[in-house]
Amino acid sequence: MMKVLQTVSILALPLVALAACSSGGADKDGDGKISKEEVVAEAEAIKFSAGEWENKVEIVDVKFDESKLPPEAKGMTGAIVKQMVGQVQTTKNCLTKEEAEKPGADFLAGAENDECTYKKFDLSGGKIDADIACKGKEAGQQGDIKLTGTYTATSYDMQMAMVMASPQSGSMTIKAKNSAKRIGECKG
Repeated sequence: MMKVLQTVSILALPLVALAACSSGGADKDGDGKISKEEVVAEAEAIKFSAGEWENKVEIVDVKFDESKLPPEAKGMTGAIVKQMVGQVQTTKNCLTKEEAEKPGADFLAGAENDECTYKKFDLSGGKIDADIACKGKEAGQQGDIKLTGTYTATSYDMQMAMVMASPQSGSMTIKAKNSAKRIGECKG
C-alpha cells in the first residue's frame, strides 16, 4: 500500500510548481495515441519554480474486494484499510534550478516504465487531466489512475482515483488528494 502512495507522489512531481501553460494535451501528432515522448514533451513545455516544496497526500477512501482474501485476513485487512483513510503523508523536496528548467523523464510516473500507457495527459490552461493505465509485473495485474486538478506557479491541488486489479487479490479502489506548495528556498 505504501508503494501505491509512493507512486501517487511520483505522479505528482511533474506538477510541482507549474509556471507556464501547455498547449492542449500530449497527443501532438493527433494519432489518438499518446507516446511516452509526447508525455515528456508536454511536461517539459512547463517551467517549474526552483525551491523547496512540501507535498501532502491524503487517502480519502479505500475500497477492496475481500472475497479473494483468506478468511483469517478479512476482518483484519478491513480494519487496517479504515485506519489509512484520513491519514496525510507529508514530504519535502528540493527542486534545483536545472531540474526546474528541464525536468527529466524520471519526474513522470511511467515515463521509464514500458508497462504504462497514457490515455490522456493534458496540463493546459492551469488544469491537470490525466488518465494512465499500467500493467503489473504479474499476469493479469492492472492499474488505472485518473488525475484531475488545478495548478499555479507556486502550488497545485489534485484529486486521484486509482483502481488496481489482480486475479490473485481482486480489485482495490483508492481515492486520494494531493497538494503541494513552494515553501521557500532550498536549504543547504
